[in-house]
Amino acid sequence: MKKPIFAAGANVKLSQLQRIMIKTGRKPIECKCHLCKRQCQTPCLGTPQDILQLMDAGYIDRLKPTMWAAGMVMGLTSEPVPLIQAERLDGAFGGVIDLGVNSHCTFQREDGLCELHDKGLKPTEGRLSHHSTKLDNWKATKSISLAVVQEWLDPQNADVVEEVARRYKEYQEQNNMK
Repeated sequence: MKKPIFAAGANVKLSQLQRIMIKTGRKPIECKCHLCKRQCQTPCLGTPQDILQLMDAGYIDRLKPTMWAAGMVMGLTSEPVPLIQAERLDGAFGGVIDLGVNSHCTFQREDGLCELHDKGLKPTEGRLSHHSTKLDNWKATKSISLAVVQEWLDPQNADVVEEVARRYKEYQEQNNMK
């Protein structure tokens, strides 16, 4: 008879990625097809820990404050949620401006792949997302985006969220940004 991995009542602290994997039923996946590359037109959402790791790795200059309002459109949140995420660039590679059509994540390389992937820094939504999710099989309760955003609102992540905000504010002040 196998022994249980965790004793009953054990206080096991799961990582943000582990909690999201449980909520969504998704596992990290690697796909390099054109449909997956196309998802990088919009930066994938990162948990507070993901963003802190990007800051630690020196990428703070490629992050921007944003408001996640998709939850309002889907009826999942009552107001926009403030986040700091990877910057979305408008325009094609090489500086040709073409708003929207050729927008992409600041970390998307010209070959369509993520420069953070091999460094183990790809934000959670990108690690778990796959082209197989379509509108006809999408469920709000299993939304990776929603699960990531919930990590920003979870009181157990307050220290990390505050550290991300503190560092970004300091970065803005040092670079005369508003």
